[in-house]
Amino acid sequence: MNSRVLRYAPLPQALALAEDLLIRTAIRIELPPSLHELAVRRFEAVRTYIERDGSPLKDRVRIFYPQGSMAIRATIRSRKRSDGYDIDIVAELILDPRLTPAQILDLLFVAINGEPGSRYHGKVKRQSRCVTVEYDDDSRMHLDITPSLLIAHDDPRLSQIFHAKPEEPAHQHRRLIMNSNAFVEHVRAATPIDLEFRQRYAKEAKRYEERFLRIRADADVVPVPSHSTIEGGKSASIVALQLLKSNRNERYRSRKGVRMPPSVMLSRLVIDVARPGSSLLEALARSCQHIIDTLQAAEALGQCVDIRNPRCEHDRFTDRWPEDLRAQRIYIEDLLLLRQQLHVLTNGQLSLPEMRDLLAQMFGEGPAQSAIEDIAELHGLAIQRPAIAAPARISSIAAVPTSARISGGRAPSHSFYGTPWPGRPKR
Repeated sequence: MNSRVLRYAPLPQALALAEDLLIRTAIRIELPPSLHELAVRRFEAVRTYIERDGSPLKDRVRIFYPQGSMAIRATIRSRKRSDGYDIDIVAELILDPRLTPAQILDLLFVAINGEPGSRYHGKVKRQSRCVTVEYDDDSRMHLDITPSLLIAHDDPRLSQIFHAKPEEPAHQHRRLIMNSNAFVEHVRAATPIDLEFRQRYAKEAKRYEERFLRIRADADVVPVPSHSTIEGGKSASIVALQLLKSNRNERYRSRKGVRMPPSVMLSRLVIDVARPGSSLLEALARSCQHIIDTLQAAEALGQCVDIRNPRCEHDRFTDRWPEDLRAQRIYIEDLLLLRQQLHVLTNGQLSLPEMRDLLAQMFGEGPAQSAIEDIAELHGLAIQRPAIAAPARISSIAAVPTSARISGGRAPSHSFYGTPWPGRPKR
């Protein structure tokens, strides 16, 4: 892990306000502490249920572990399922490797669905690569459990997973190599120690949960990463990843039946350019630009992007997206729009109501409205509908992190992307 910790210099006022709003927005789109605690309990409950007496998988589960966003603490509201939360889990099974992909997925479905009247019966769906447990309560939470088989005992968690759509003929079913555990280790090792940002984020998240969520005590220690308020905040890069995922979800909300760019691809590309001592604005702008550059480089060659697990070359993150160059171009356009919206957000020319409207376009109306109201209340301002102009200056905005000093007291009107800020050496 990169242990170099940089001190921060204050941001100019317009950038400081934008940073503040982005932090508050990110806190409102992530899995809140109360639901994190619930996810931990459900993680354990499903694991023990699969191994119950009478289950076809009793004594057949080698290990049960979180993967994806849950494992790196980047879970946010899903585009699907009424903005619920998807919790991704791997169930590494001990089975005859000669079983077909469909047989393995069906076996896991039967083990979880159980008999009529049992705990999960009727709440389970067999998907093409996983089995989903849906909960009919206000949590809007779904557990996606992917079955896997270990390939080699000397390479822990290097596994096969299985793709088998029930409506497809068996010859189209396939096995895929993956090592999500190794990728999680890569993310943790490559994530910078943004000490001051982490502390600020944790403090703000804790304040939000105490004020709006009134959660219970911390969850018991289980093999699921603790919530950011317990672990002491998050890296700016991980929070930038959450915002990128939220923006993607917002853009694809009305695109019915269209596959989204995969979260794991975004995770890989964000971590590729993670730097210590970044503000959230810097991390988000840098990550957005890197993803644009990566997709455009593939497009220039007439190819679809090919992103893989840096710890497992055969684990291809883009095996189902983009389906074609058109799908790739659509997301490039989305990111170009996000880049422009970030520029407008930081130019110091918007009133608070206008910033609210822009944030709503970027990340959704609910988080944007809540973040703006929080800022307005903190500084004694009124936000009404129809929108009214906010005062030109908002006093007492806290200084926020950045890895280098920015000259002057005004936000730059350009050069926020791609070129250095004034006073910043080129990397």
